Amino acid sequence: MVDCMDWKKILIGAGILDLVAVNAGGAYLVYKFSILNSYSNSKVQISNDQKTDSRVTDEGCDRDCVASMEARLAILESKIGDDQGVATPPAPTKKILYPLVSPKPKVRTSSYLTVPGSGSSSKNDWESLSGTEFYFDTGDYPGLADVYFEVNIKLYNGNGMAYVRLYDSTHGVGVQGGEVQTKLQANSVVTSGRVTFWGGRNLIKVQAKSLTADTAVFNSGRLKIITEN
Repeated sequence: MVDCMDWKKILIGAGILDLVAVNAGGAYLVYKFSILNSYSNSKVQISNDQKTDSRVTDEGCDRDCVASMEARLAILESKIGDDQGVATPPAPTKKILYPLVSPKPKVRTSSYLTVPGSGSSSKNDWESLSGTEFYFDTGDYPGLADVYFEVNIKLYNGNGMAYVRLYDSTHGVGVQGGEVQTKLQANSVVTSGRVTFWGGRNLIKVQAKSLTADTAVFNSGRLKIITEN
């Protein structure tokens, strides 16, 4: 049978073990609390009475003290989780402004192509004048804008009307816009309207006619070629 002295020893031993366990748990919580408390100092303002619990002493921490620190740790952990979940707002997009560039104005340039030969005709229908043939290719003139036919002609006796035109032998048609006329007996320079050639390299010649018995005279001619680049 265990005597009274033995019971006292057992109770004292159990008390010591319980005290050691409580002190160890309290020390761990104090350590964890100190780490979280150092983080919370930069995020959360804690009053002086929250930083130190009067129930924490050099001898240990009682159960109320432990419960109080656990509650504070839960609050701090919740705040840490909230801070980590805050999304960083996107950086503002920079709008790039480009200077307006005015288009470079195009420059019109005139050049001339001499039509070879000369001749005359007293026929009432178009007659090709020998020696006036030449080739014309619109591709040779980048930026081609306009072409005009300038002709030095006359009606030999001044009786009626003299006609001169450009003829496209490649396609077998008169060149659109390439016809001029005069009823003057003296040499005169006449300019056609805007001449339109077919694309590609075409054989061109001069034709003349007179609606009366008079003679249409072609003295010379040239093409005024205007490009725009």
